[in-house]
Amino acid sequence: MTPTSGIARGRELFAGTSAYYARYRPAYPGELIENLAGEFGLGPGADALDLGCGTGQIGLPLSRTGCAVWAVDPDPDMIGEGIRRQATGDYGNVRWLLGRGEDLLSAGLPQLRLCTMGASFHWMDRDRVLTALGQLIEPAGGVVLASGSASIFSQANSVEAAWLEVTREVVRQFLGPERRAGRGTYRHPARGHQEVLRDSAFCQVTTRRYTSTRFMSVDDVVGLQLSTSYASPVLLDDRLPAFCAELSRRLREMGEEFETIEHTEVIVARRKPAERDRR
Repeated sequence: MTPTSGIARGRELFAGTSAYYARYRPAYPGELIENLAGEFGLGPGADALDLGCGTGQIGLPLSRTGCAVWAVDPDPDMIGEGIRRQATGDYGNVRWLLGRGEDLLSAGLPQLRLCTMGASFHWMDRDRVLTALGQLIEPAGGVVLASGSASIFSQANSVEAAWLEVTREVVRQFLGPERRAGRGTYRHPARGHQEVLRDSAFCQVTTRRYTSTRFMSVDDVVGLQLSTSYASPVLLDDRLPAFCAELSRRLREMGEEFETIEHTEVIVARRKPAERDRR
């Protein structure tokens, strides 16, 4: 298998996950959306980009601020699920585009107030994407990276939950000891996001954390795994029913509902103050 260290391979990474992604991925904290709206002056007349948007976990609630949201993702199934979610909810103006972060300059985007990325930056050529964003984002705008809470491999430091180790054991039982990433294996980028940002136009970096509690059923935990690149239905293939049955059985030995305390880590990156003041 080929290691994957940063550059996404389009729809292959999350093949077959979009319906699970839309249903089981947790929402980002409402306080985060409110804070971004106030900090960056989001509202009518402003444009925001949700890059690697998935099915709209950030972009859809962001649209309620009144700004125009451009939601970009390389997976057409994710885009389709996002459009269906928008049609059935109370959301604002979201324009869905099929594409990669590396190709932003040819996407016909307007000048942007903000670019958000929810657990997607590590799949991209980060330097190339930030170079493009440096041309697209207004002087006073910025880039915001928000960690997700789906991966059982990264949750050790971001989630407090008893079901994590059992779930890891079952995933490894069916898919092997290495963390999968589509048809390859996952390798975390050598340089942290903050280091990459500090070497870009958006070199003023701050971090914050949002903590929330939710209750997950057995079906929620199983469905969440099927939304990931490391345990997708395509990877499991004909083992999918057995995987769901085994994970459900192991979880029910622990209980029927799990209280989960989740920590969303957010990185906010802006230009130097002198550059922000340019008009």
